[in-house]
Amino acid sequence: MTPKQRRLARRLRQLRHNAGISIEDAATRLGCKQPKVTKMELAQLGVKPEEARALCELYGASEATTASIVSLARNAKVRGWYQSYDDAASPENIEFVDLETDAVSVSNFQIDLVPGLLQTREYARAVLRAAHPDLIDEVLEQRADLRIKRQDRVLDFSLAVWAIVTEAALIRAVAGPDVHRAQLKHLTGLATMPNVQFQIIPTREGEHMAMGVPFDCFRFDDGCGTVAIDHLTGTLFLEDETDVERYRLAFQHLCGVALSQQDSLAMLHRYAKEEHSEWQRRN
Repeated sequence: MTPKQRRLARRLRQLRHNAGISIEDAATRLGCKQPKVTKMELAQLGVKPEEARALCELYGASEATTASIVSLARNAKVRGWYQSYDDAASPENIEFVDLETDAVSVSNFQIDLVPGLLQTREYARAVLRAAHPDLIDEVLEQRADLRIKRQDRVLDFSLAVWAIVTEAALIRAVAGPDVHRAQLKHLTGLATMPNVQFQIIPTREGEHMAMGVPFDCFRFDDGCGTVAIDHLTGTLFLEDETDVERYRLAFQHLCGVALSQQDSLAMLHRYAKEEHSEWQRRN
């Protein structure tokens, strides 16, 4: 089962629930028995593009949503480039990258880390090692490869990224002074790209509504979205419209709390020049 098949199943189930349509009515529309629809919604049975279109029409989905769902059904069994990392990454990692690959934009909030899409390889390797100290070196390197490969869509301008971090992300010297400085320098370059928006929440701003809750909001071509929340034992994916909207509103709140992009870039430049570096004060 591919991540796309699981996402297709969840999207169809959600559309049916939102429309208030019974499984029996869905089965009648497809000219099949109820168990087939149930298996479709559990990703235990594939969905043909024409079946996906018929269900979307029954559920009253918009043209954009229908086109997106039909495309998902058409490509559900296609293995993505990232699935060559199946042996090194967890299923949640693969599903996360699948979402990111299909998204048109991602809004990311991190507390004390630079977002994965903006990390250097050395920084990424250190973060992965800290989170998984028992990983063998070969697997660690493969996971670092996957993280860096994800950045291709940022560099070719096909993915819009809006990243918000707290000031702590600039202070935490992951992997020591050299890697820390290189990461900040790398970040200053990416933050000026036309498809990257970068903001910082200064420590002096105090409380905000997402304290202690880093998250990613993915938006797809039909306007629908998914939220991903990392925790120590995996990743939680939220697709319910109410949940997704809650996180979108939270991100908008963070945008208002954070420094403007211009002021954020100025602060980032100051840290990159080590004017505020803890390492500079120690040496």
